[in-house]
Amino acid sequence: MRNLALDVVLGTLRVSLRLLSRVVPQSRSVVVTASPETEGNGVETARALVRRYDGRVVWLRDRGPVPAAIADLAAQGLVLVPKAGLHGLWAYLRAEAVLFTHGLYGSPRPVARKPVVNIWHGDGPKDITPGRGVGALIASTWLVGSTPLFSHAQASVFGVPPERVLLTGNPRTDQMWDPPSAEALAELGITGDFVVWMPTFRRPRAVGAVRVHDDSPVEEQRAGLAELAAGLRERGLQLVVKPHPMDADRRRWPGAITVDEADLAAAEVSLYGLLGASSGLVTDYSSVWVDYLLLDRPLAFLVPDRDSYDRALHPADVLDWVPGEVVDLAGRPFEEFLADVAADGDLGAPARRAVADRIGLEQSATAADDLVTALVKVGVLGSA
Repeated sequence: MRNLALDVVLGTLRVSLRLLSRVVPQSRSVVVTASPETEGNGVETARALVRRYDGRVVWLRDRGPVPAAIADLAAQGLVLVPKAGLHGLWAYLRAEAVLFTHGLYGSPRPVARKPVVNIWHGDGPKDITPGRGVGALIASTWLVGSTPLFSHAQASVFGVPPERVLLTGNPRTDQMWDPPSAEALAELGITGDFVVWMPTFRRPRAVGAVRVHDDSPVEEQRAGLAELAAGLRERGLQLVVKPHPMDADRRRWPGAITVDEADLAAAEVSLYGLLGASSGLVTDYSSVWVDYLLLDRPLAFLVPDRDSYDRALHPADVLDWVPGEVVDLAGRPFEEFLADVAADGDLGAPARRAVADRIGLEQSATAADDLVTALVKVGVLGSA
């Protein structure tokens, strides 16, 4: 009954907002929203707009404490409005453009006079085909990405034509060039060189717009971590675990430092700033490896559930050519990766460059500004 009631509310909201968007007079304003609020694509897009857009930049926010990065932007002119409530709906209707990472208000189909920009949250090989519930399809006018290979595949899922894909790079990657201080890292327990493990989520804590379900045992998902942690310790490095915000498994591991959104917020460290300070990354099907290629540092792919993972990969052979060791737990796990870390990334550099070329990675250190410039060029923003 609860799901049915939610579908009715979202369905009514979608239809009402679409109709009202045709007639409510617009102001010189845009709305931006992200989930979680610290998600880098949302934060950095808002930062660039506050700096360059001459209208009102409204951040539609969730309940709870205001993250430090958002509070800092509010001091510079970002207008904070509760997402749930009439003020948020009115800001949406009055805006000349809407920008979001995960959808908004059930994702009404855009009308011509109010373009909707899906800044999403990374582009990688995972299938993102939505479920069938109301609002599952995230309707948008434009999609932001960083590679023709992955971004165009995602665009087709959202019903966005190829010419409406803005390959400016993910705005969150700007944070990698501004790593946190040693003091800020120490607040997280990081006291030296470190490698980050960032798995994609398997068991969702909340129902999102994209279908996910995985019944593989936790032990299977964590296989190989003991070898990784031991190998790093031998070389004087720490292992930092960053679970996905939607993952039910908080990824606690003996001998490793686990940080989540709350930990990062308390230390005022951005996730991509953390990545910018790291010596290497271990991941799996997550889109984070595409962004991490910009740093040209060692990568490894820990995929113990390769045969049981229930989401399609596009292209299907991506794990055959990813830019780093695909860990073989039956062999000498992490041998190549640890050797590359010890060599400061020199051993794996040719493979990383080849994959960056293969996927057409947009290699920009100013992705957020590039996005604002592109939005002006295509007429989403009158000027900035």
